[in-house]
Amino acid sequence: MIESPLSGEADTHARIIEAALKEFTQNGYKGASTRAIAERAGVNEVTLFRHFGSKLDLLRIAVQHAVKTMEIPEAVDRYLAMSFRSGFTAFVTEHLLQVTQHSDILMLGFAESYSHPEVAEALMQFFWQIRKRLLLYFVGLQEQGRMRSADTQVVTQIVMATLHATPPMRRRAPTEVTQHLTDERIVAALVETIVSAYGTETAAT
Repeated sequence: MIESPLSGEADTHARIIEAALKEFTQNGYKGASTRAIAERAGVNEVTLFRHFGSKLDLLRIAVQHAVKTMEIPEAVDRYLAMSFRSGFTAFVTEHLLQVTQHSDILMLGFAESYSHPEVAEALMQFFWQIRKRLLLYFVGLQEQGRMRSADTQVVTQIVMATLHATPPMRRRAPTEVTQHLTDERIVAALVETIVSAYGTETAAT
């Protein structure tokens, strides 16, 4: 089958984005070079700049690409249909762990957003949307009488901050600390803390 010019261009575009993600996460924005990104993608710099106007454009689009791969639930009904412990565990595992799994490019995006505000837009759109869904989940639990009266805005922030802060801690802490900070242990402790503090359901439900 003969590849159409359009599909070839799309493939090149995708390869450059993937190469940029690897280069940025390994070397940071300042340490990354368009030449190295082009080499990773198997193209020359002229082709790279034909697809992307600058290194900043590459970072912005790479961040947007990472964000687009992360799923935001359209509704929280499925989680509200479960017990507090099961529903909260599922919500965190299926959606909030995306923050830790894509932490390198997300942290880079946030770091560069101070000097390049245009990079922050895609990041903040994702974080505000996923935060809003988590808040709706907690509010829904309270409306059902399954969560004690609490400042749901603050509880939501505690959950988001815990997961957001874990990846940089794992990168910088000594091995004897990081070996204990697995996603599974973080989620288990976070769920147990929130459910024990605010849940009204018995352990059997």
